[in-house]
Amino acid sequence: MDVKRLFVATFVSRNLFERHYQTIQDNFKDACSGKWTELENLHFTYKFLGNVATNKIPEIAELLKDNLIEYTSTLKFNGLGILGNPQNPNVLYSRVYSPDKSVLANFLEIEKKMTKYGFKKERQKFLPHITLLRIKKSEESITETFEKNKDVYIGKQINYRINLVASTLTQLRPVYEIIA
Repeated sequence: MDVKRLFVATFVSRNLFERHYQTIQDNFKDACSGKWTELENLHFTYKFLGNVATNKIPEIAELLKDNLIEYTSTLKFNGLGILGNPQNPNVLYSRVYSPDKSVLANFLEIEKKMTKYGFKKERQKFLPHITLLRIKKSEESITETFEKNKDVYIGKQINYRINLVASTLTQLRPVYEIIA
């Protein structure tokens, strides 16, 4: 059976992050190391679906068609966060704010549709975020560095699109393909 690794996500403006990304990387270079997300892969995920039989993809795309559109809502990228133990974190991320709450509304709709379809319900609270760095090793200075940089303002994006995305994992990096 042919399968694809799928998730529902919004890609963010490469140009918006490009202005700040190198500075963020430079600020954290002595505090931690790991795998930085490529600019073209920066996104936030509404729902990870996992390995899905390719014959199910049209049905899933049809179920999500009302969500897989362009939204004329503003997204703000303001502040950094960390996941995992603060002294030994595993992810550095950018916070995503949706002043009109459309991101949360879409998450709730997508979650309801996909749970009804048979995917597992998310156990963790929805936290829209863009993974910047998967941390492999952190130094004692990570807490101090994070505190100095946690309020960094990256900018805002005037509109956004939700996509059904196929992910192929390679040795170098994941390759993403928008399929709906």
